[in-house]
Amino acid sequence: MPRPTFVFSALAAILLVTGIFLAGCTDPLPAQETGSILVSSIPPGAGVYLNSEYRGTTPVTLSAVPAGTHTLEVRLEGYERWSAPVTVKSGGSTPVIADLVNLPTTLPVTFAPTTSPTVRPDIPQIHVDGYWTYPPERGTATANPVLLAVHTEAFNVGYADAREVTVSANFYHEGRMVCWNTVYLGTLKAGSHISRDSMVSCTLPLPFNSPDLTIRFENLVVNP
Repeated sequence: MPRPTFVFSALAAILLVTGIFLAGCTDPLPAQETGSILVSSIPPGAGVYLNSEYRGTTPVTLSAVPAGTHTLEVRLEGYERWSAPVTVKSGGSTPVIADLVNLPTTLPVTFAPTTSPTVRPDIPQIHVDGYWTYPPERGTATANPVLLAVHTEAFNVGYADAREVTVSANFYHEGRMVCWNTVYLGTLKAGSHISRDSMVSCTLPLPFNSPDLTIRFENLVVNP
């Protein structure tokens, strides 16, 4: 009877040694190398797409991104689509800031009344674009009036000159116009472009933070 016990113990020892040997010869599966991307945009609230896959809205941190080069897109209604290749390093964090550009807006032209109107086969075609800024170092405004900077761009893509061009820069908060500023653009010859920088003092709902306010360029007036 002792012999079977000895054989069983010997077999168990052989299996144990074999298992240890095989374990030593097998390489562990390598962990996937990943990093992260810190995505923000100006203005915030834009959709973020990594390799065409939606990953949230700015500001957002994309975690566990495989190391390598990826295509990052930032999309926001009313702005041009932003896209760029982004390289992620293993264990690293890559910051990305997408400075979005407004899509140009074509405004209806209102002709100022004249004593002797001239019939013309072509008219100016004015595109107006622009943005406003509030110095970020000032933080949240807690007192009125709030001083805002307005940058206006105008393009005459038509075949006729336009004189005495003005446009209203209107500021909206929660869908209600709270402030406006008339921007004088002067003469825009056919095919020309002009830009203007101005300041406007606004009385705004407080406390004021920049994402709360939008600007629209409206009421374009042109002398043909």
